[in-house]
Amino acid sequence: MTSGPPLTPAEAARVLWLIGVEIDQKTTDLIELRRKRPQLDRDRRLAYARAFLSNEGTVESRKLKAELAADEAKFALETHDQEIAVCLDALKALRDRSEIGRSINSNLKEELRQLSA
Repeated sequence: MTSGPPLTPAEAARVLWLIGVEIDQKTTDLIELRRKRPQLDRDRRLAYARAFLSNEGTVESRKLKAELAADEAKFALETHDQEIAVCLDALKALRDRSEIGRSINSNLKEELRQLSA
């Protein structure tokens, strides 16, 4: 990206195009992250269920043992959910930048119209 605002409509269009490319990439990343999430959730639920069913003792004791056994899978799922949240935040920021770029482009075009009038 440039260090300052675009000075011409062509520069603004290029910046908007680059932002569009970034949005496309982040959207692709988000789709892939969301595609992987169900398996991670399944892994967590299965780890918990297997540990719960294979242990003996009180229900509370079995729950605690199952939680410990499923902790790695739970952490993987929580980490993955954070990656999804980061991706969504990045998309929001890119859309905000795009909106700013459109405003700048509109202002540049208006200035050029006034100069040529």
